[in-house]
Amino acid sequence: MGRQSLVKERIKDPRKRELWVDELLPHFIQRGIKEVPIDEVVSILGKSKATVYKHFESHHEIVSLVIAKKLDDLKHFVPILSDQSKPYQDRYMLAVACISKHLGDISNVFLSDLKDIYPDLWNLINSFKLMALTELKTFYISGTQAGTFADLDPDLMVLSDELFFDVLTNPEFLASKGLNLQTAFESYFKMRFYGILKQI
Repeated sequence: MGRQSLVKERIKDPRKRELWVDELLPHFIQRGIKEVPIDEVVSILGKSKATVYKHFESHHEIVSLVIAKKLDDLKHFVPILSDQSKPYQDRYMLAVACISKHLGDISNVFLSDLKDIYPDLWNLINSFKLMALTELKTFYISGTQAGTFADLDPDLMVLSDELFFDVLTNPEFLASKGLNLQTAFESYFKMRFYGILKQI
């Protein structure tokens, strides 16, 4: 009688996985995906490959969790933008500062590697962009109705943001201009902010 195949038991302890993803995140987003293959993951965590594979199915899954974690951090701008206890100008600048803070450590090489190695995970980036654009449109409409922003078409304003986001997630373009995500983002939204306020 032949040997029965064994199904590898996966532990997937949520707490341990979260801690490990937090530890791995800066390595991936600063150095890029190619520089952190599974052997490097094992080295960073100080665990055996067998132990790592008890908690993660693949390198692909680890990268997907890293991206999800970073996008969760970026989503903190949403409650800031919708906080009606603060003036529109303050909300806008605080939201921009929040996103800029979390973009600061994302390298162009990480974005480039993500497109090349795991293009399916790029959908996570696209989903975040769509969510952000929806939040911005709501904010623009509300600010215009309140009389804080100039009476501009919110669809055109969001289209402008969408085109910028497309550029922002193009690592080749950013590199060609000597820009990183944080610098490009801050510059654009500061121009946008001062351009949408009514002149007194």
